[in-house]
Amino acid sequence: MANGGGGARSSRVLRAPQVGPGPVREFKTALFEAYRAAGSPALEELAADVARDGELEGAPTPEAIRQCLDGSQVPAQQSDAAAVAVVLARRAAWDADDFVLLISSLWIKARLAAPLGQPLKSFTDPFVLEVHRAIDSSTGVFPECLPPLPAYVERAHDEELRQKVAQAARGASCMTVLIGDSSTGKTRACWEAVQELPENWRLWHPIVPGRPEAALTGLSGIGPRTVVWLNDTHHYLNTPGTVLGERVAAALRALLREPSCAPVLVLGTIWPEHWVELTQEPDLRRGPEDVHAQARYLLAGTGITVPSAFTGEDYKRLRDRAPRDPRLRHAVQHAQDGRITQYLAGAPALLERYRTAPANARAVIEAAMDARAAGHNIALPHALLEAAAESYLTDTEWDGLREDWFEQALAYCAAPLRGTRGPLTRMRPRRGAPKHTQPHYRLADFLEEHGRSTRRLSTAPTGFWEALVDHAHRSDLTDLAQSAGERGLISPALHLFTAAFDAGQHNGLRAAGTILHSAGRVEEAISWYQRANETGDTGSLGLAVTLLYDSGHTDRALTWLRQRADAGDPAAPGWLDQLLRATEGTGDVLT
Repeated sequence: MANGGGGARSSRVLRAPQVGPGPVREFKTALFEAYRAAGSPALEELAADVARDGELEGAPTPEAIRQCLDGSQVPAQQSDAAAVAVVLARRAAWDADDFVLLISSLWIKARLAAPLGQPLKSFTDPFVLEVHRAIDSSTGVFPECLPPLPAYVERAHDEELRQKVAQAARGASCMTVLIGDSSTGKTRACWEAVQELPENWRLWHPIVPGRPEAALTGLSGIGPRTVVWLNDTHHYLNTPGTVLGERVAAALRALLREPSCAPVLVLGTIWPEHWVELTQEPDLRRGPEDVHAQARYLLAGTGITVPSAFTGEDYKRLRDRAPRDPRLRHAVQHAQDGRITQYLAGAPALLERYRTAPANARAVIEAAMDARAAGHNIALPHALLEAAAESYLTDTEWDGLREDWFEQALAYCAAPLRGTRGPLTRMRPRRGAPKHTQPHYRLADFLEEHGRSTRRLSTAPTGFWEALVDHAHRSDLTDLAQSAGERGLISPALHLFTAAFDAGQHNGLRAAGTILHSAGRVEEAISWYQRANETGDTGSLGLAVTLLYDSGHTDRALTWLRQRADAGDPAAPGWLDQLLRATEGTGDVLT
């Protein structure tokens, strides 16, 4: 058979199959062995052999023949593969019938074998890749029909990540791991970055039956143009008590250096403490074991740090972008210390923690919500929460509690989630700040706002108001009383006004009178106005006199005014003179 210059050129072009193990490689390896046994003829010669045989169903072009022998693609037509098998077997002096049966069988297996991962363009839901859900309309704060994710604001690490993605798109395999605390936006950044890859890329997220097991099983079958998605990378590489993590690290190193698999992009995220554990050099003085050697070599040079907060230019860019998205705008207004992503991700988690809380913890959270809505300052006393929470529990719930029910509830509420504080956390006084005689707690800002929009103080149990009277900060009592009164809760308001008065806050007496007057309880309003005036509120004198006069109690008004004048009240003489002229029929009215 001819094996001249054309064959030589062909042998320099075609190489042994470089695709990973599996049906595709079996198919190509079998054909390539026949190709070498046939003397590595030129592809044009093979196409001519097929054309001369009128009984062959297939009619592959030289390029289709190349696809049979080279690359990672399998020819679309079985007849083309069979035709190539026939002419190669004849040139190699093999049994053509047996070889065709083998190649046909391998073609079917290769066509049925789905490549690992799914087309990148098929991933339209970021949450299946473990991007945290952000605050949305389900919280009752935002309108319906918002996009699933808030508008994205790029930061410095996004540019570094984009360069890595571009490197992979150009054909070079690489790995990058975003390092940051919980809910700093690491996974979201990866999601945004892969959107720039061409549509012919695939994405593989190994999770079943377990993350390291899935990775170890599948990595050998990864093909070119695949994103290997390793969110929470430590779950894959740090497997205490086993060498599984090291085996995964070794497999990843082999994948990244294998030319036939390129380009592959391995994307990971990790918390700083796990990064340190996997990458720090071991202290060999304490023993020879180096449990993360493979992981350390794998991760070297791959880390990109994601800051915990928006600062400087990033924060300015955020503020410019915020008006376009109500969730960003809300986060800018409420997030502490520039921790925007934590607030966006933490709000849904806080709601879930509250809504799924056991009865004792739910009672404490709701008592805290109502206390803040009623006007208590952010520092909620231990005694207040414990006394108030009891009244939020049914008899059945109360009877089923353990003796340490309140401590259990506080522990549940204090556990942090997604980089933000739990529903209710203990406040730690700074050095030099006034010390409290008991622990104080702070309700998470988002739950406070959620409580204001979804709960009604009018339905708060009686025990809640009694707890405020007994345990609220004395400086807050007047505001709490006014809040109750404005909601028509007259009895709790009066109890709180009285407690405020007993605590030396006399400025609430006039407010109590006004609330009673608005409620049509004139006689009680007069009494509170009079008490207010007798404690030094000169403005309350006229209010009391006017109500007495309008309700037909002129004699009482005159008697009280004379008493106030004798007591030295500077406003009493003027009001007394005006009232006397009004009673003498001068036609004057009280003003």
